[in-house]
Amino acid sequence: MASTVHSCFNASWEKICTKVNKATVFMDNASAECLHWNGGLLRMIDAGAVDVKELSSFECASASQKKAVFIVSGILEELTAEIIRDIIRASQLQYVIIITSVSPHVHTFSKHGSAEGDGRDIFDQFEERVLEWMGNMNFTVEVLHVPLVGTDISPSLFVTPVLSDMPTLLPSDVKQIELLYNVRQGGKGERKNIDALADIEFVHLPKQLQVKIKTFVSTMNDLFEQLGMREDCYSVGHTSQIIATELANYIPARSRRKMAQRKASIVFVDRTLDFAAGMGHQSESVIDRIVSLLPRLSSHTNDVSVNMAAICTVTESAPHAVAPGCLAHSAADTESSVLLNSMITSKQKEALMDINRRLVEAASKEGLPLNLTGRPSRVSAEQLEAHVKLFKGNHNAIQNHSGLLQIAMATIQATKHKHCGKLDTLASTEKLLLQNMGDEDCPSAVSQIHQILSKEIEKAVNERSFDLEDILSLLVFVYSLIGENASHNSQEEAALESSLTRAVLAENMEDLPDIIQKLVGENKTESAVTKSFEHVFRELRGIGHIRDDLKLFRETFQSGGYTAPATHKPILKQIVTAILNPAKPELVDVEHKSSGLKDLLKSGFGLFMNVSKPRPNDHPLLIIYVIGGVTASEVKGIKDAAAMYQSDTQVVVGSTRLLKSTDILESVFCQDRLMLD
Repeated sequence: MASTVHSCFNASWEKICTKVNKATVFMDNASAECLHWNGGLLRMIDAGAVDVKELSSFECASASQKKAVFIVSGILEELTAEIIRDIIRASQLQYVIIITSVSPHVHTFSKHGSAEGDGRDIFDQFEERVLEWMGNMNFTVEVLHVPLVGTDISPSLFVTPVLSDMPTLLPSDVKQIELLYNVRQGGKGERKNIDALADIEFVHLPKQLQVKIKTFVSTMNDLFEQLGMREDCYSVGHTSQIIATELANYIPARSRRKMAQRKASIVFVDRTLDFAAGMGHQSESVIDRIVSLLPRLSSHTNDVSVNMAAICTVTESAPHAVAPGCLAHSAADTESSVLLNSMITSKQKEALMDINRRLVEAASKEGLPLNLTGRPSRVSAEQLEAHVKLFKGNHNAIQNHSGLLQIAMATIQATKHKHCGKLDTLASTEKLLLQNMGDEDCPSAVSQIHQILSKEIEKAVNERSFDLEDILSLLVFVYSLIGENASHNSQEEAALESSLTRAVLAENMEDLPDIIQKLVGENKTESAVTKSFEHVFRELRGIGHIRDDLKLFRETFQSGGYTAPATHKPILKQIVTAILNPAKPELVDVEHKSSGLKDLLKSGFGLFMNVSKPRPNDHPLLIIYVIGGVTASEVKGIKDAAAMYQSDTQVVVGSTRLLKSTDILESVFCQDRLMLD
């Protein structure tokens, strides 16, 4: 399956590469990130591209260049259309090809509010506009839809950068959705009362979010079309339920489903159902450490920037003379693909041993002077670093093992990072909070976090173990686990809210973490900061109620006893375990969306007759797709659950992005989930 997913991602770029010969290529960030994991810049150059540039109003083609290809991940209107117009007017182009990953049907829906027809007329109209911008109606313009679904990070995991900003709804969004819907309706109908997330349907959402969901659905349809599969849609969570319903009823998918010979199931899951799994710092995964500690590549949502100066002949004073390394690798580099998969599905100790073994084999193959010391079963960052430095200045050896060396350097830098100790301290604190949650004699989690804050703000900024971002992380962790039981009373919340406000006001703006600066904004007045933390605690209380409608997966916290400690039960592992369990427990929280009369009859007759209801593991392939990001530890948990039952069903994990804790903080506290750009 992994090779099949990769081949469908690769097929899109093969089609695009037939268009770029002798052209200047302009790409937006999401498209560039997809290319990054599917051959990178060299793929465009090898296909004949003259130049590759950012999609920006400040760019243009050279005066001698007459052909341009635009590759965009969004709809051809508003800002995207304006940027294309600016580039064309600043250039002297005679032949323009515009490739969008958004289908014509979604373009039609965005413009007209319905998806009737094939949508080709929207592309024809845009071609006319482009010819006007070029200044000659006899020039040539093509507008094409080519799916840029995503990329596979490893055989176990694929991500969809074009959907990286897809929001998942929280209880705090309910009243705003109700208000916006009733304002939009005006006097056309009866006022709609929306009291909970369960009451929200697609039609109630603001237009921007509707278009975003239609784009999401179109992308998933493109995935199954390229795989040649018919999918059964399932959901866990309110946003996932809306998306699964739209995909099941998506008109362009009907003919595909009739013709498809193979079948698969896809289960959409809301990230919001278990923020603790994404926020926690107790991960044993090397990949999670790398993603958490190393800076992301500029404008990327998955890959990291790796300093490669240590194996190059540059001085310490000029490390930026060397382009950064990364985790992405070429399709031909199967070693890196297997290694990344090992790092995702193995514990840290096993992953370090695997990296070390591969470095030793590579050095031996290149005839480098190995000096094997230490215990083979215990690998340190220093050992890895010593083996990597054997390659320094040896250009052929570096080129032959480029992917391995970049992954090894990322591991070394994450393992030796100055904030490693801080991550360990956060993990210990989360573990202590977890154990105390099950002890009635202990102070509440909110009270304990308040005590931590009080101690930290008395220290100098450079001596603190925790900053205000860490305090928010701990709060999201405990509220996601036990909801409003995180505090004994509202006074404890109010006291912590007040202390957080005072702590922000007492700091210089430049000393505050980035997430706090985004939360508070430029106007750091007492009134503004107070409102910001009122907003924080509204969101936290909402997080605590997000699983109220669930029955089977309602609890992610299991209190301990005399024989076992308290534990966190990640919801993704719970879901996969329940699906693959040979006892076939009823999946009351996994909602099936019928895509046709046959499915509808099967589900309906199951209520009255001895007919088994559809289950996600009915088919050979099961995709667990997490809307809002996933961690490597969660992928490992899913794969472990699948291995436990030795099921014939192959389980693949997909998500909008590879997650780090700050992504959750930003999506919960700083993102406008309804009025998207």
